[in-house]
Amino acid sequence: MIINKKIIFIFTFCTLINFGYGQSLKSFNKLVSETKEYLIQYSKLRPNSDKNYSLQNSGLPKVKIKDIKTNLYYDDGYSKDSISEFNLIIEFQTLIIENIKQIISHDKFNKTNIKEFISDYSSLLITISDDKKLYNFSLDKKTGGSYQSRISIMHYTEINQDSLPTKEEIEKGIKTNPYTIFDGDGFNKIYSIKTKEGTKYVLIGNVQNCSTCFDTYILLVKFKNGIFEQDFYYNVNLRNVEEGLNYNPETKIISVDYTTDDLTTDCYCINYANNNKEQYNYNVKPKQKKCHYNFVFNGLNFELTK
Repeated sequence: MIINKKIIFIFTFCTLINFGYGQSLKSFNKLVSETKEYLIQYSKLRPNSDKNYSLQNSGLPKVKIKDIKTNLYYDDGYSKDSISEFNLIIEFQTLIIENIKQIISHDKFNKTNIKEFISDYSSLLITISDDKKLYNFSLDKKTGGSYQSRISIMHYTEINQDSLPTKEEIEKGIKTNPYTIFDGDGFNKIYSIKTKEGTKYVLIGNVQNCSTCFDTYILLVKFKNGIFEQDFYYNVNLRNVEEGLNYNPETKIISVDYTTDDLTTDCYCINYANNNKEQYNYNVKPKQKKCHYNFVFNGLNFELTK
């Protein structure tokens, strides 16, 4: 804009900027409000149900109901006026995931504490790194089985959402998904570590993968050449939910404590990434052992010290 424009033009220009900001903020708030409503409806749904809902009372937005009535009522689980609970779970999953992607792509996202808006819903867990740059959204998948799987979405503020590869580009090998190493059930803690190679992140998660199986896992990753790379990985799968591994961000020490069982039969002190785990002989009942060892951060990576 030319500096010597008349003041009225400058005033009009500033007004337009403020109007645009208001519209943008309004669109962000609408996305958040919609997502909260979807999560409320989603939390009421139960897997393995043979219940049908009328489309009118399903909680789905009108545009989705219209789409179902127009295109999907011949499919199994759909009719002209109703939808099965199983399909309703899938429909809300799609809506929630799409909204989360739009929220993290919005120019207001980095200026907002998203956990103040939508973190108090049991179906959705939001985990944020201490430097506010790496996010994980994990949604209860509601599969109904003993494996409590979750849908996990990662977001790194240094990656432009518009630059992410499409599904077709990934399948054809044209581009690589920068979040590939995070495939799984999500994380409940994320810590940053400053190193001479740049900032690295420690991510910790857990999942119940059978009725009495509890898996806890920890990763150390770095962002390099546009993608995340894994420097360290370790996991413990146990019957006892109270045991496993713990990370102290102050001392940067991973402590592993557990009693062996039929899932983890020995004290495996080697980083799982090295694939040095002993072969288990199912014909011999193993002796129960108490296991304790530490991995200490050496400035670049974790190494076994005890």
